[in-house]
Amino acid sequence: MTLPTPRLPLVLTASVALVVTGMTPASAQAGSAQTEPLSTADNVEILLESEVADDLPTTAPSLADSVIEDVLAERSTELSTLAAQDRDVRVDIREATDEAAFGVAIVTAPEIEGEDPYAWLFAAELDGTWEIGLEGTDEFSRILAESELMDTEQRETVAASTDPDQLSPMAYTGVGLPFSIGTSMIMTGGPHGFSGGPPYSSVDFAGGNGQARAARGGYAYSLCTGWTRVIHDNGYSTDYYHLEDYQWLPGNNVGTGHYLGTQGNSLCAGGSTTGAHIHFALRGYTDPNAAGWYVALNGRTLGGWTFVEGANYGGYAYRNGVGNVYPGGSMYNYGF
Repeated sequence: MTLPTPRLPLVLTASVALVVTGMTPASAQAGSAQTEPLSTADNVEILLESEVADDLPTTAPSLADSVIEDVLAERSTELSTLAAQDRDVRVDIREATDEAAFGVAIVTAPEIEGEDPYAWLFAAELDGTWEIGLEGTDEFSRILAESELMDTEQRETVAASTDPDQLSPMAYTGVGLPFSIGTSMIMTGGPHGFSGGPPYSSVDFAGGNGQARAARGGYAYSLCTGWTRVIHDNGYSTDYYHLEDYQWLPGNNVGTGHYLGTQGNSLCAGGSTTGAHIHFALRGYTDPNAAGWYVALNGRTLGGWTFVEGANYGGYAYRNGVGNVYPGGSMYNYGF
């Protein structure tokens, strides 16, 4: 088991401050009105390790501000609105060259029932200004594919696996369940959505040996300490949240059944739990209008079970020749 890699605090040297906040040196501010950078808002957190900051150009506009602008546009909201909802924007810049960058952007949730966080991988390209691509957009895939970020195989696979222009909808999901094939856990919550609304893309599991395992192989990214996303090679990705005894995975190529953590109550990006569990969610990249977002489980088969949605956290799953499993029932992982 690998312990999480500590996230070092942001070191705001003069050069780093220019990269992160887009601040202009005082000598250049004289006699001109300045707009407060988005990245200096009280509900914004920037994570940037010193060695990554050293790779970013100090004369370019703020990368963090550009990422925040795209996140706000994606959510059709403003920082002041998020602040009123007790939500923060977190920009975690993981890798950089002098003209490209990669990281994670999160909109956190208040730690109350019915509220959930949102997260995207992002890729950025500098051409005078920063162009941002959020995971699931053709910009993300193009920027990533044309960059020198990551190693070649990882870069090409992730770019192709998340590009809505290269993917076609498939009836076959090709994804298992978030625990070992050949074992069982209790489905504590049937299909439900983030923040209580559709699409009902998620199910909750607990019990068994409590271990969260990759439902299919792919590239695994720790979004924060307790939340992992695995991008598969078939147009889907899967999320695993509330994990404890957590393995930090900064883009590792993992196989089906790879250990991710254990069921828990982790709230690294907010939300709530009523008991230790694995929050498991399915995302898809085949619809250009909703690419990189959560997709309904209704009618999809995962782990050998076809899910049927009902009321939020209700519904059931069935397998021909076996029967139905309702919330509170034991579910066996048949794989895919």
